[in-house]
Amino acid sequence: MPIYEYLCLNCGQVFERLLIGKEMEVGCPSCPGAPVEKQFSTFSFRGEGSFVPSIGRGGSCCATPSS
Repeated sequence: MPIYEYLCLNCGQVFERLLIGKEMEVGCPSCPGAPVEKQFSTFSFRGEGSFVPSIGRGGSCCATPSS
C-alpha cells in the first residue's frame, strides 16, 4: 500500500495519504474539497546485503563500497 505526498493548492499544506485499493479521491485535511497536487517523493530501500540511500540524503549514487 503506497503512501503518497500531496500539496494543497489552496492553503499550501503538504500532507501524506496512504491509498488503499483503488481509492482515488484525495482532499486536504484543512480545506476539504480544495484541489491537491501529488508531489514527487524519494525513497530508500534495503535489499539483502546492501543499502541504497535516497537521492538528496547526502549519499553518492556513484560511490563504490570499499573492501
